[in-house]
Amino acid sequence: MAECQTCGGSFDECAYQIVVWGLGVFDSVECAESALQRRARRAANAEALAEAASQATTPAVRPPGLAVGVKKQV
Repeated sequence: MAECQTCGGSFDECAYQIVVWGLGVFDSVECAESALQRRARRAANAEALAEAASQATTPAVRPPGLAVGVKKQV
């Protein structure tokens, strides 16, 4: 018996199953579609976060006590 990756239901893999390469094994087309939609949402969220991070400006970080234009004595 196999277990659906979406709903957790058990099914006989010799009788009927939906296999999505890289995603898993499912007991119905609806469960496979749900998993594909979930993956697409995650990819879209990751892309939006990456774009936001690339557009964000971060201030330069200086070590404490080191002013601009002053060389640190070693």
